[in-house]
Amino acid sequence: MELYDLARWLVDNGGPCIRFRTIVDILQEQDVGIVSTALKEMLESKDIKEWVEHLVPQFDINSLHSGRHDAFENVIGKIVQLGLRAGLQPFDNKTLPYRVWLAENVGTYPSTPHAIFLRTIVASFLAYAGYGSTSPVKAQLIKRLETISTFAQEPDFSRIFVDKSEFTGIPKGSESHNIVNPDLYPDQQFMLPWVHDIRGFANCNELLTEQKYQDKINSIIEMILTPEYQKVPWSYGLAKYETGYYVLGWAAHLPGYFSRPEDTKFAELLLTLEFMARFPLARVSPWFIDSMEYIESYRTEEDTYSFPRTWLPEKQTGYWVGGFRMGFDDRRSYPKAIECESTFRVLRIKQIASGK
Repeated sequence: MELYDLARWLVDNGGPCIRFRTIVDILQEQDVGIVSTALKEMLESKDIKEWVEHLVPQFDINSLHSGRHDAFENVIGKIVQLGLRAGLQPFDNKTLPYRVWLAENVGTYPSTPHAIFLRTIVASFLAYAGYGSTSPVKAQLIKRLETISTFAQEPDFSRIFVDKSEFTGIPKGSESHNIVNPDLYPDQQFMLPWVHDIRGFANCNELLTEQKYQDKINSIIEMILTPEYQKVPWSYGLAKYETGYYVLGWAAHLPGYFSRPEDTKFAELLLTLEFMARFPLARVSPWFIDSMEYIESYRTEEDTYSFPRTWLPEKQTGYWVGGFRMGFDDRRSYPKAIECESTFRVLRIKQIASGK
């Protein structure tokens, strides 16, 4: 089956969230009646109703960034995955407090640990939800782009870490972490990318299309695709803020870069391919090409895709970005749920990679 035929198969066999996303995002249906019916069914689905209730505006670190089911990043990741997006009035109302918070904070001095990281989290997931062109989101993403590109344009990986013996008061349990060079995070403006940066860039149309940003994005993507960067610890290491230390974390690692992934790493690969597919340099990379060949090995005799169920986990705790919340519709109600989820994810990656 060709992409169109597979999409029609998804409409016939998927639950309301898969159907809506297939109709709107893949088939790009123009018939208002068909879209309205699919939208109504999606909005009334059990999963949407339950997850939207978790979107309660609180701005402490654990409420924005943690493995909790009600943490902002997990809720936004999940409900956008299910079909909600900017422009749908109930969703716009729910996300407004986060957009206001970002607008109030984007230009202020980071007076608490993790301040810049949390702004990046909020901007990244709002961009993923379709707010990439709004002023506060774009402003934060541009700040990060400018910061990261200063290192990426001439990356020197020997500069990342410094001698641990020069530092005192390292908390117990953190001894195994490297110490990140303070020159790389003046006023918390960390010069290496978090995975959230890259997802944010991928979902901000102005950054992808305006020439003044393209060279900087290309330098960052080119750096990420190197073995030297991929060997940098996922957690980066410890940064010192005043008298305390905190882990910088969340490097833009590419699952499957060194070996073909399984289990939750495979789920993370699917999420990563979806945003990396927006960058031309990534699409022609050996990592991307090999990953797509790997995915093709799970094509069925009917030309659909079916990954092992445990490779598309739906956990009670864990980060959405880490591939722990991959479910779409109630799997017990749809016998072909895993096949539909697998097929939709592959079609979406292919569609993005094709530029359509």
